Amino acid sequence: MRSGTRNRSFLLTVFTVITASALLGDEYLIGYRLATHNSALVSDRINVSKSMTHCLGEKKETLFLPRQFNQTLQSLLNSHEDEFLEFASQQSINLESRQNISNHAHNSTDSMTLPTRCYVIDFNDDSVTISLLK
Repeated sequence: MRSGTRNRSFLLTVFTVITASALLGDEYLIGYRLATHNSALVSDRINVSKSMTHCLGEKKETLFLPRQFNQTLQSLLNSHEDEFLEFASQQSINLESRQNISNHAHNSTDSMTLPTRCYVIDFNDDSVTISLLK
């Protein structure tokens, strides 16, 4: 007859992983970049990717957004872009500006980048909780 103690460490590990993911939510890497040329918008994009590895850190700031049933995170962030950018810009923002001035022309290129950071996302039926890990 076998002893059940061999599987104890395996079961404890599985239980820990399941409990941690249930309490923390899903981890996503989210970044943003905006580019202009001569003050005209060239690109404006929020990048979302599910984290392939566990992110380290503690939950800091939190944002609550309303959500429609089965709405993806990408479409949710696109529809609430201003609220998310205000929330995310509380951290560092990278700004870059280049100007080329000649006798007959003036060209400028500007970009604003929110570095990619890890966020914990908790999906509820009618809302989403976004927490920055720091």
